[in-house]
Amino acid sequence: MKIFFALLVTLFFYSAEIYGQDVPNYTLYLPMTPAQLQEYRQSIWDTLPAAVGWVNDFEGLFNDEEEKNLEKIVEHFEKKTTIEVAIITVDSNMVALDKFDDFAYRVLKKWGIGKISKSNGIVICISKDYRRLFVCTDFGIDRYMNSYDKYKIIKKWFLPSFEKNKYYDGTLNGLNALLEKIMKDWRKDS
Repeated sequence: MKIFFALLVTLFFYSAEIYGQDVPNYTLYLPMTPAQLQEYRQSIWDTLPAAVGWVNDFEGLFNDEEEKNLEKIVEHFEKKTTIEVAIITVDSNMVALDKFDDFAYRVLKKWGIGKISKSNGIVICISKDYRRLFVCTDFGIDRYMNSYDKYKIIKKWFLPSFEKNKYYDGTLNGLNALLEKIMKDWRKDS
């Protein structure tokens, strides 16, 4: 009986070794010190990540299909009006909370969102980590939408879904409301 048990235990360890998985190049995640985090944020600030399209989801809030849908809406709107809209999500490692709004403005300028001659760019900057949203507009958008209009749209269309962790729904609803508001006044100017 002891021999049978020893054979069974040996067989178990042998089979576990055969089916066990080796994880190559695995490195343990080490949190950054405050100094390292500040250095990382400064590097992001100095050399912004390259834009990959109109939607840049650095925080991973959208799946591929959702990202493509938002991209199509923004692209169609740009072709119709020449107004460029970028959506960017950032995590708390990328930017400090007190620089969040400035970061959105920096993205607007450094990525060149909007036509230079019209200054008609919009950046929708979202951070789930900070529970923050900022809609940054260049001065060419002011004739279509003022700060109070943005506030109403954010409060009515973005935030209700964001509060339920439905970031795609909130972004889609808010984006559509922004574009609809701009479109009304844009048609009057055309």
